[in-house]
Amino acid sequence: MAKEVIKSVEETQDAIEKCLLDGDLSKLSLDQRLSYYKQVCETVGLNPLTKPFQYIVLNGKLTMYALKGATDQLRKIYNINCKITKTEYMEDIYIVIVEVKDNKGRIDEDMGFAKVSGLKGDMLGNAMLKAVTKAKRRATLSMCGLGMLDEDELDSIPDDKGSGKGKKVFD
Repeated sequence: MAKEVIKSVEETQDAIEKCLLDGDLSKLSLDQRLSYYKQVCETVGLNPLTKPFQYIVLNGKLTMYALKGATDQLRKIYNINCKITKTEYMEDIYIVIVEVKDNKGRIDEDMGFAKVSGLKGDMLGNAMLKAVTKAKRRATLSMCGLGMLDEDELDSIPDDKGSGKGKKVFD
């Protein structure tokens, strides 16, 4: 019995270490994963009841990615202002560079892009807005020290065909 308890404790510690150091939540129990989710939210000031994150299997690892609600809340909580500093077309994509600045004067910058070839009217406008939104969210996550995917980036990750890469998980 004592060996079983020790083995269970070691497995739990291994799962927690894999989560913290490798970003893989797959070995955590449901309770541990929920606790981790809540702790990440608490650490950055997000309300877990608003579902700011979702799970995804990427490169064989179960990880969290930020939904739009997460970055919207983060900008409000940390008084982060966004400013578009550059837009350009490169081949068939529209690129937007956004600078973010917090109330302490810290500045960060990131980009977003969307494929626009062959698009016109509303479709073109929506693609351009998507590039702006993506840039704002990426810059916000970077400013807050959350180097994770946001939901717009998921569109460019193929669904899993058996390799474990890119499989979206919705628990």
